[in-house]
Amino acid sequence: MTTIDDIARRVEDADSARSARRTKAAQLVGELVYERVAVVQRLADIDQQIGDAIVENGDVITVDELAKFTGVSAGDLAQILDSRKHSRGRRRKSAARSGPGRSGRGRTADTSEPQAQVASSAEESVAEKEIGTS
Repeated sequence: MTTIDDIARRVEDADSARSARRTKAAQLVGELVYERVAVVQRLADIDQQIGDAIVENGDVITVDELAKFTGVSAGDLAQILDSRKHSRGRRRKSAARSGPGRSGRGRTADTSEPQAQVASSAEESVAEKEIGTS
């Protein structure tokens, strides 16, 4: 007959093997998720660069022409273009157009300096949503 100590040892052996497998599984999933977040961020950066290139060169080549030359569908290019973040330069131009005496977006009544903290917080919020941290 099996003793109480033998039973305890068997349970402990079974649990330690299971615990080791659980640890390995959790580590693997954690590593893969971390890698996935990095790849998703890299793809977002590439999409931003593609969108910026389309906008910056829009005076010499259309989306349809780019599609024809690159073999990438115009729909895919348009989707990339629509999903890209607007560059900081573009935001400054719209604020600059508000001119003196106007209360443009991101400006206070007593100064003409933009409120950088508001834009920074909004950008951080978007970044947190993209990588799933909140």
